[in-house]
Amino acid sequence: MKLIKFFILNLCLLAITQTQAIEVIDILGGKANELSVAVTPFVGDETNNIHNVIKSDLTRSGFFRAINIDAVKSFPKNIEDVDFTFWSALKTELLIIGKVEDNGDQIKVTYDLVDVFKEKLMTTLEFIGKKNQDRQIAHQISNLVYEKITGTPGVFHTKVAFVKKIDNKKFTLNVSDMDGYNSKAVVTSTQPIISTRWSPDGEKIAYVSFEKKKPVIFVQNLKTGERKLVANFKGNNSAPAWSPDSKKLAIVLTYNANSQIYLMDADGSNIKRLIRSRSIDTEPTWSPDGKSIFFVSDRGGGPQIYKMNLDDDEAKRVTFEGRYNVSPRLSPDGKLLTFITMEQGSFRVAVQNLISNQVMKLTVGRNDESPIFSPNGHMILYTKKLQGEKAEIATVSLNGLKSVKIDVGKELTQEPTWSPFDF
Repeated sequence: MKLIKFFILNLCLLAITQTQAIEVIDILGGKANELSVAVTPFVGDETNNIHNVIKSDLTRSGFFRAINIDAVKSFPKNIEDVDFTFWSALKTELLIIGKVEDNGDQIKVTYDLVDVFKEKLMTTLEFIGKKNQDRQIAHQISNLVYEKITGTPGVFHTKVAFVKKIDNKKFTLNVSDMDGYNSKAVVTSTQPIISTRWSPDGEKIAYVSFEKKKPVIFVQNLKTGERKLVANFKGNNSAPAWSPDSKKLAIVLTYNANSQIYLMDADGSNIKRLIRSRSIDTEPTWSPDGKSIFFVSDRGGGPQIYKMNLDDDEAKRVTFEGRYNVSPRLSPDGKLLTFITMEQGSFRVAVQNLISNQVMKLTVGRNDESPIFSPNGHMILYTKKLQGEKAEIATVSLNGLKSVKIDVGKELTQEPTWSPFDF
């Protein structure tokens, strides 16, 4: 066995990989079947936090279905205790068992991932961390299970940012764990905050504020707490989008009647116009390789998504299905495009495979907004507008099988963005 040491947050992770993965799930281009998984309570975990967090993480992804084990009277403590006939009868494909040992100020968490059909251990891992890090440990276990099965790293340790509207008097830009826990306000304002965008290097969030009595763009440094006004040009300043190297911003300026896209350095200097047209061009987003910009334009009559290569200034239409397509964002590998499409009067999250051009609607809401991919490209974070003034943020799996609210309180919550892996 090979002993590998990882340092994640303040955790010391000892990993021992035993066998090859089950078949790697092919997620791109179609709906993958859910794998059934039973996550048993960890022996010695008095709070039951760890197994509940793992179950919630894997279920949220849309590629795992948690087996109901409420009627099960006893659970295995290790691989030797597993009754494979019993778990097979419950149609369990994967079994996660574990234990927690209290070592004073620290806990040691051990888990086993078991392939029930093949009746063998896939992976066993051991984590050592502080007692208050049980949720972080659980997220890391979820990450490794997810990567073992899908071949792609999990994102359950990452962060999300979002805007809360409190009593119609205050707006806060918040950062939390991706499941809504440990929320903290990083910006507070009496004016609306919109269009939040996390920089690819993880250090900053750009957003639009109305505190200058018109839309202007600020950049908030999450490490130093410094806030900088980077775009306060004549007219409206909106829709910031980071370049992949976090050194530039694409923004939208409205000097006259039509909105146009500009590029500038991330500190607000060296601004130049990207496109000259008589149309409304807005909502830019960079391709992951930094060679092109996707944007929304009405140059064809209604709002559609276009792509422009930065080296030839030629714009080509990307979306053709539907009369209304806005809010484009690219997957980390550049193969998928998510956006909001109008279907029978409803605004829904869609995803388009840029290789085959196949489009799939992922949500069934009436007024969904602001989609953005997870760092691994397997989930999409978005705003779900409800009746009246209510709104909440949620994730939807790339196969469309699972949409789950991120619970961050009762206040109106919207304008989400997702951190990169290494934040």
